[in-house]
Amino acid sequence: MGYPLLTVPLTWAIPADAGYDFYSIFYVLAFALNLGLLVWEGHRRGYAMRPWLVLLACTTLAFILGTKLLALSGPEWRSLLTTGHWPDSGGRTVLGGALAGTLTLLALRRPFGFSWHVFDAFTLPMCAALVVQCVGCVLTGCCFGEATAGGWGLTYPPDTLPYLVQALRGTIPVGAAHSLPVHPTQLYSLLLCAGVALVLVLTRHKSWPGGSRRLLHLGLLLTGRLLIEFWRDPAGEQVGATTHIHLGVAMKQVQWALLLGPAVLGLWAWRLRRARYHAPAPERLPTQNPVRNLLAVAALLSLTAWLGQQALTLPEVLVVKALLLAVLVLEGGALLLGAAGQLQPLRVALPLGLATVVFILTSQVPADSVRRGLESYNTLSGGVSMGSFQRQQNTGGGCGGSSPLVEYRHRYATGTFDYAHTRLPGTDVDGRIHKAEATWGVRLHAGSDHLKPTSDSSFYQVYNQPDNLLIAINPYVQLDRKWLGVGVGLMTGNLGFHRIYYGDKQSVLDGQASLRVGPRPQLFAIADYNFLGYGSANPQHRLGLGTGFGGTRWQVLGGAARAKDYDIAEGQSRWSGFVEARGTITPQWQASSFLTLGNPNQRQIGLRFGYRLPGKSTRR
Repeated sequence: MGYPLLTVPLTWAIPADAGYDFYSIFYVLAFALNLGLLVWEGHRRGYAMRPWLVLLACTTLAFILGTKLLALSGPEWRSLLTTGHWPDSGGRTVLGGALAGTLTLLALRRPFGFSWHVFDAFTLPMCAALVVQCVGCVLTGCCFGEATAGGWGLTYPPDTLPYLVQALRGTIPVGAAHSLPVHPTQLYSLLLCAGVALVLVLTRHKSWPGGSRRLLHLGLLLTGRLLIEFWRDPAGEQVGATTHIHLGVAMKQVQWALLLGPAVLGLWAWRLRRARYHAPAPERLPTQNPVRNLLAVAALLSLTAWLGQQALTLPEVLVVKALLLAVLVLEGGALLLGAAGQLQPLRVALPLGLATVVFILTSQVPADSVRRGLESYNTLSGGVSMGSFQRQQNTGGGCGGSSPLVEYRHRYATGTFDYAHTRLPGTDVDGRIHKAEATWGVRLHAGSDHLKPTSDSSFYQVYNQPDNLLIAINPYVQLDRKWLGVGVGLMTGNLGFHRIYYGDKQSVLDGQASLRVGPRPQLFAIADYNFLGYGSANPQHRLGLGTGFGGTRWQVLGGAARAKDYDIAEGQSRWSGFVEARGTITPQWQASSFLTLGNPNQRQIGLRFGYRLPGKSTRR
């Protein structure tokens, strides 16, 4: 058997390395360029940055998932639908990403207050990103073309996809120095994307209806891809490589689908023709809606948590995480820097709580990170608490004596981010014996405390004060053995009215302490001074009993809780009941909740989630 094409003299040898992942590098670069240009384009168009970033996060995640979903095979789809687990497939196709991103943008355009012009904002950035990605495809060897005798062909070294496919087919001998020359279909795609970008730039001053440039962009790309497929090798096609014959015409499945491109161009031409008789509507800019933005962030967090690391690679997670954090920083900053009297406690605490969840839910942790013999580990946790309490206050003494007491009702919400390092009992690598489980950590608290007099008389209104911004740092240490546990900590920052020295003075420094007596799996008693697991606005003093029901996975505590020594009106109880539940959902995930009961003048509810990060182990 001969191999005549091996002697073709004019070809371009690609310096590909099968052991080097060019594709992922250019994949990340393309995403970074696309997002950077999109942010700039939104700024140029005058979009409010917070809803624009939320929209980018949603469409980016949809694009990522679409590239993978459309590349799944039939059995992989059945596995996904029946088990809910993402198949272990590395296939991608940009067609699926474009479809998913467009549908997502179509669904979210109106709810986020954008006009049809927003579709046009995605055109040039996508072209630039595809140009970069095509370079990665050239160096990797994916999306390669059929063999060619032309001098513009590309040859690939051993172990690359074109080489392996040709060796399997028997068109080159095993051990050949390089593959046969193949059509540079990746470069054809690069030139196509660059040409479409040039057309968009040259027509940028045209007064077209909103969305028309997106139609032209998609129509040209799909039609160009339809033509390029005639030179693309089926083995280099991720989806739709099977040839089908309809009406005597033989084309790949993907080409039949790409016939949508000319139809899109027809729709574009129809819209331009129709615009001759109707003046195009001006672009409508979105308005700020923090609640909508935060709800969208929460929905994205839930989706990424469900997908897990099987569906999203680390670079993809980082892209989504960066967008969500940018939204939360802007939302939190807008709320925290607003007029103090207009701060809403829950809206102030929610951005910090969600920012914590961004870190936790999008952390990439190996499945085998929890092993026997683990000596230490780190935990990230985030909590949110809300509540209310009452206190009485005057403005202090003076030559005229103390002013009358004024009763205030406080409503607050705080968010907490907690980092902790835990060393387990045992012998470390230096031979030192540790008999106690030791944990040290630091909590960051932020929130708002809204207060107002309970009386509506004009006399009391003079004492009405603006909302308090709560920001505190809380380092702590905890030592635990089987029968005894002791913890101490320090709170510093703007702690609010939880400790009153005199009059309306607020504390900036306080301590905390905890004591446990008894084995946690069976029955134990606790005493806490300034319990701070959920927030700093109204920490509790607690006395209670708890049990692990014979194990360590779940714990329930109950008892009496009391806030600080407020000057409460006569006859009002200072004590409340409390219930707290803690649980280990998986070896990595923990959750807990806290609730006070029985006292309408002192209420609190809290929720916290924790995630154990990879630990240090020397014993497997």
